[in-house]
Amino acid sequence: MRWRRLSWVVVPLALVVAAGAYAVGRTTGPDLATAPPGGVLVLPVLPVGADQGERRQTLETAMDDLSDAVRYGAGGIQVTADVRWLCPTETCDTAPLDPVVARAGELGLRVYLHVNSTPEWMDGRGRWYAPEGADAQRWAALFGQLVDRFGTDVAGYEVWNEPNNPAFWRQGPDAGRYADLLKAVWEETQRRDPDVRLVGGVLSNNDLGYMAELSAALAARGGDAGNGFFYDDLGVHPYSGDEDEGFAPDAPAGSADQQVPTGVKDMTFLGLERLRDQVARDEGIERDVVIGEFGYDTTPGSWYHVPEPRRAEYMAAALRRAAGWDWVRAFTPYTSTPADGDGFGIPGTESEAALRRVAADLRD
Repeated sequence: MRWRRLSWVVVPLALVVAAGAYAVGRTTGPDLATAPPGGVLVLPVLPVGADQGERRQTLETAMDDLSDAVRYGAGGIQVTADVRWLCPTETCDTAPLDPVVARAGELGLRVYLHVNSTPEWMDGRGRWYAPEGADAQRWAALFGQLVDRFGTDVAGYEVWNEPNNPAFWRQGPDAGRYADLLKAVWEETQRRDPDVRLVGGVLSNNDLGYMAELSAALAARGGDAGNGFFYDDLGVHPYSGDEDEGFAPDAPAGSADQQVPTGVKDMTFLGLERLRDQVARDEGIERDVVIGEFGYDTTPGSWYHVPEPRRAEYMAAALRRAAGWDWVRAFTPYTSTPADGDGFGIPGTESEAALRRVAADLRD
């Protein structure tokens, strides 16, 4: 339930690809099946040319971020593939992503691409009016261009952002419409590279009701265990808390249920187990899970508010729990730059130090 900061600045893309050592060619990615225990930690890295707050990512700072991810003890990185920015026409330009993906592969870091937003030429109402109807097929074709470029050098392609959240499916969340988009992307990627992994759901919180509707909608569109219901891994942003405070990551599943239009959301971190069990019953598949966002806001009066140093304790405990689940492929702390003045910022805080200590322990 977080607003993802995606205010990009477009820079001449020729400048991005000038660094030949990093910019071209498929790399041989790390072996996903033998990722080390500490590899569950995935850190966000900006594409080259992206602007977040007062910071614009350059090639040099991107390479520094990747080196720091290795020192941090991370097993991977998450990069937002903002389709509105990358695809100003029906032809996409992956230059802002190329050096980051290439260098990550050289460093043995898995890469997750968070693919989202609608181009202005497709829908002038705004980036979070999700593609529906014929636009779902057109958006899937743009997605396919990313698959053509990166293939299995990317460990997982996340399809959209929180489709159960009205902030990111502005027409109003609709599991059937998201099922259409997920199926269209799956069919497109199957034609281009059937070995890539799609991360479906990408839910805001452990939304049991919406996920039940999504599983049923995918089945109605021909989804079954044979085709994986048109996705591979289950994506979830299992923020834990309410509008006043964040809950400890060991709060029991079912202890903080919230009624929403589609049914029940389990607002605990451990509710992730409950959600995964439901998917296994509904789809007959025990999914691996990608935790694409998790965190707490240190700003008093905000959703998921937890002050430091308690936030540091909570984040460390959540990472340890995620690393102990053998079905979790990634755990990405949600953060923002200090310039944003956002309480989710992690760099330079006690939470950063705590995450680094846990990552080091897991690596050792």
